[in-house]
Amino acid sequence: MIPELIDRDVVFTHSFVMIKPRVLVFLASLLIVEPSSGQAGGGLLAGSEWGPGDGDDRFVQFGAKGKVSGHAGCNRFFTSYEQNGSKLKIAGIATTRKLCGDAVMKREREWLGVLKRVRAIELTHLKLILYGAKRTRLATLKRRDFD
Repeated sequence: MIPELIDRDVVFTHSFVMIKPRVLVFLASLLIVEPSSGQAGGGLLAGSEWGPGDGDDRFVQFGAKGKVSGHAGCNRFFTSYEQNGSKLKIAGIATTRKLCGDAVMKREREWLGVLKRVRAIELTHLKLILYGAKRTRLATLKRRDFD
């Protein structure tokens, strides 16, 4: 029981005033989002990983700050990318220098060739369609990092 000498409204107001700034800071932190650099539309790729699926070990992983890396079948690769809405440009690709069998190396060259030709994307939560010049479909990838 609160003694009669203390006004209940003052105690409640005082407690609320002490909590209110923390609540406001918390709520404001939920609203802060990293700038998208004009990447509205087509969805953001940063933080996602995609591959052909069906047990295929090739993949591409889009990281923060325009970095991209992945596995091409034999070698790992890395480069940078720019996304602006549904437009996507992957810069020159560097790879490790392992040598694998002819079939694996051919598949790797094809995969890297697709990534070099990408100019646009269609993106849903689980599917990434890559398009080249004149909107030619290059590949349909499945999300690999989805829980």
